[in-house]
Amino acid sequence: MIVRTIVTEDGHALAEEGSRILLEWIEEALSRRGAARVILAGGNTPRESYALLAAGMREKGVPPAGVWWFFGDERWVARTHDQSNEGMIRQALLGPIAAPEDTIHSWDAGWGDPVACARAYGEQVRARMGTEADRPDVLVLGLGADGHTASLFPGATVRLPDGTQVPMGPDLPGTAAAVQGAADRGWRLTLCPGFLRTARRVAFLVSGAVKAEALRGARTGAPSVPGSWIRGDETLFLVTRDAMGPEAPDGAMDGGSRRV
Repeated sequence: MIVRTIVTEDGHALAEEGSRILLEWIEEALSRRGAARVILAGGNTPRESYALLAAGMREKGVPPAGVWWFFGDERWVARTHDQSNEGMIRQALLGPIAAPEDTIHSWDAGWGDPVACARAYGEQVRARMGTEADRPDVLVLGLGADGHTASLFPGATVRLPDGTQVPMGPDLPGTAAAVQGAADRGWRLTLCPGFLRTARRVAFLVSGAVKAEALRGARTGAPSVPGSWIRGDETLFLVTRDAMGPEAPDGAMDGGSRRV
């Protein structure tokens, strides 16, 4: 298992480096396995990376039909809602590359029952990425100031596909689940930690000084920080200098760390 950190000066530098790395990983998956299976994060931090990735894919002629797109989590809103992760990703990335609809695997959130929706998405994901040979090639994650990643919120209650209620934790069973978070959040849908850990390569994109404590916990393996629960064969923390906090100025932080 490889874990490394790249520290960038600001959010724009993070977006440029992130898009370059994601494009490299996608191209490698296409070359080695004939397809790339990519799970994307929502939120504000990755938006510019996605726009630059779209430009890079167009410039290099990466075939959109060769990439299968999935979403690590979703709010309980329709894809046309301004808070939809899928909606943002379609606008920034999938639309500009003219991704075929049959390559986009939607949660279809916002109508019906959240638990049934999570169950259906879990079945869809397992059908595409359920074996060692076709596990996720690329997983993009963000990190909240509270340490959450995807919709793995500390202290949340999880509803499994069979309706069972369990507390949020690193050993949450299954592929996908519905989440009941704090009072100020509605339903969320998320892929589960065990499945996310099957990814070949994981990129955490993290910006902002408010996330410094959570980032420290995620990088050092603090069990109370959900971001620490996810590692792939290779895990990259791509972060801004302010998100690193006092660690940023000098010294190696972990294997392969560098600044750009």
